[in-house]
Amino acid sequence: MQKREERITRPELENMAFLFLVTVAAFLMRLYLFPIESNDYHQFLQGWFATLKENGGFAAIGMKIGDYMPPYFYILALLTYIPLNDLFLIKIVSCLADLALAFYVMRIVELKYPGRSHGAMAYAVILFLPTVFLNSAAWAQCDAMFTGALVACLYYLLVKRPNRAVLAFSIAFVLKLQAIFFAPFLLLLFLKQKVKLRSMILIPAVYLLSIIPAVIMGRDLWDLLTVYVAQSGIYKSICMSIPNLYAFLGNVALDEVGKAGVIFAGGVVLMTLFVLFKKRYVFTPEILVTMGLLFAILMPFVLPHMHERYYYLADILSVIYVFYFPKKLYTAVIMCVSSACAVGNYLFGLAYYPQQLLAIAILINLILLFKHLLELLDHSPEPKPLEAAI
Repeated sequence: MQKREERITRPELENMAFLFLVTVAAFLMRLYLFPIESNDYHQFLQGWFATLKENGGFAAIGMKIGDYMPPYFYILALLTYIPLNDLFLIKIVSCLADLALAFYVMRIVELKYPGRSHGAMAYAVILFLPTVFLNSAAWAQCDAMFTGALVACLYYLLVKRPNRAVLAFSIAFVLKLQAIFFAPFLLLLFLKQKVKLRSMILIPAVYLLSIIPAVIMGRDLWDLLTVYVAQSGIYKSICMSIPNLYAFLGNVALDEVGKAGVIFAGGVVLMTLFVLFKKRYVFTPEILVTMGLLFAILMPFVLPHMHERYYYLADILSVIYVFYFPKKLYTAVIMCVSSACAVGNYLFGLAYYPQQLLAIAILINLILLFKHLLELLDHSPEPKPLEAAI
C-alpha cells in the first residue's frame, strides 16, 4: 500500500511566510525600545541582576533578593552567565515570552477557524498590541510569561485537557500572583466537575517544586511559602493609576478602605460564581472564552491596590473574544485603549486621559460582557436527564 505523501498547501505556505515576517518585524520594533530604562528597572531589576551576578549567579538563588517567586530569579540567575547588557538580556527573555503568548492565542483562534488565516492574524495583533510590546521591550516587565501560561490554560480547557490546563495555571501562579485573576474561573470549572480534584492537586505540587532549588541553596522555607502574603502588603495606595472602581479615590493610602475593598471584591466574585454555578448549561468554547475574559476584567476592576498594568490578561483575552465574536469589537477597543493609556501614563508621564471616565467605560464593558455571557448560557442549556422508566 503506497504511503500518501503529505504536502504543504499554498495557503499554509502563505501563513508561514506571514508569521515569519511579522515576527521579524515585531522584534525589530522591540529592539528600538530596548535602550529605554524604566523606573522598575532602576528600582528593582538592575539591583536584582547585579546581586545575583556578584554572588555567583545560580549559587545566589538562596538569597532573599526581591519580592518575586524563585522561578523568575532562576531565569535571571541563568542570564548572568551571558556576557551581554543586563537590561537587554532581561528584555530579550520577556520578548520571547511575547512569542509564546501570541502562539497560544493563535492556537485558540484556530480552533474557531480551522484551516483559515484568522489564527495568524490574531498572532500578529498580539505582537503589535501596545500593552504587550511596551511591557516587554520598554518596561522590561515579564507579564507575558504568566499571561502566556494562563492563555495556555484556556487553550487546554478548550481542547478538554484539564490536567494540562491546571498545570499551565500552576506555572502562571509561581510566576506572578496576578494569576489569581483566573482562579475563580478555574474554581467554577471544578465546582461544575469539569476539572477533577486530582488535577487541582497540581497547584500546590508545582508551587512546592518551584521553591525547592531556593530552599536547597539556603533560603528560608517559611519565607518562600509566604512570598505572596508578604507581597500583598507592600503597596498601600488604593489605586495605582489603573482605571478601576477605586480610580475615583485616587492614589491615596487608606488602609481601612483597602481591607474593606478586598472583602467587597470577594463578595462580588462570590455572587458571580453563585449565579454561574446555579445555571445549567453546556460549556461551549464560546462560553469558556467569555467566562475567562469576564473574570480577567472583573478581578482587577473590583480589587484595591491594583497596578496600571493589571488589565494585561484582559487585553489578551479581549482580542481572542473579538475573534470569536466579531460584532463585539468595542470590547477589545475599550480594554486595550484603557490599558495603553494607563501604561503610557506610568512609562512616559502622559496624563492625557480622565482615569475615572475610562473606569466607567470598563464598568459598562463588564456589564455588557456579563449580559452576553448569560445569553450564551441560556442558548446552551444542559440536557435534562432521562426519567427512569416505571
